[in-house]
Amino acid sequence: MENIVLAIFFSSCIIVTFRLFIILKIDNLQAITVNYLAAAIFSYLAYGQSFTAVELLHKPWFGWAVINGFLFILVFFVFARSAQKAGVAITAVASKMSVIIPVSIGIIIYGDSLNIPKAAGILTAFPAFYLVFWGRQKEPADKRYWLLPLILFLGTGSNDSVMKHAQKFHVGDEYLLFLGTIFVLSLVIGTFAWLSGLSGPVKKISLRNVVAGLILGFFNFGSTMFFLKSLALFESSVFFPVFNVSVVSMGALIGWLIFKEKLLLKNWLGILLAILTIIFIAIA
Repeated sequence: MENIVLAIFFSSCIIVTFRLFIILKIDNLQAITVNYLAAAIFSYLAYGQSFTAVELLHKPWFGWAVINGFLFILVFFVFARSAQKAGVAITAVASKMSVIIPVSIGIIIYGDSLNIPKAAGILTAFPAFYLVFWGRQKEPADKRYWLLPLILFLGTGSNDSVMKHAQKFHVGDEYLLFLGTIFVLSLVIGTFAWLSGLSGPVKKISLRNVVAGLILGFFNFGSTMFFLKSLALFESSVFFPVFNVSVVSMGALIGWLIFKEKLLLKNWLGILLAILTIIFIAIA
């Protein structure tokens, strides 16, 4: 249980970090690119064993790491674009509602158990997501960009599903090596996007952006490591709803406590439903 608690904690730290990036005017792309480098270094140091690049190419999970590395950075770019064009609230809900993809795969393909308390927990998770983000949309969404939340929904759900499949059938005790490889691949793709100008004009590297990226990389490493360890301990249909609804609720509470964001009655109802979701699935 401590693994999922730590995964939620580090994910909440990432939320706080991104909020601070806005206040401190940190360049997101530079910080996130450095974050992947830092997270890869942390992963390989924690692995603590020698290896070569050739050995990695022959690992049974390498192909899945390539897919995850691509999806990691793709989801980031789509999330950022969707938040700007379709709206923050719609983007956040689309990202978290994607939980239905790995949950459905877990039940249909992996044979995860399904009983009344678990089904109730899964069903209460969706209105919880919606209510927690109620009223967060500051501006009308641009209907021309409604395809972006859909892509984000599919990309996030696919990323989670691929990671679960790799953990279940290929990774074993090499999860730190697996994570480090994913981060390196994301770093390569992110660096290419940065230097090629695909994500906008190339900006001069700033020390403060690098430091911000190192801090984010530590939290990202912790979040993803405990995320993967939790996947090995829980069924998909249990882990993903509990994790996602917990992170969403923690994000709302952090905004209220630290950043003085106003929570509406429906937001509090969403948090209450999130707690109910966790209770239902814990009973199951």
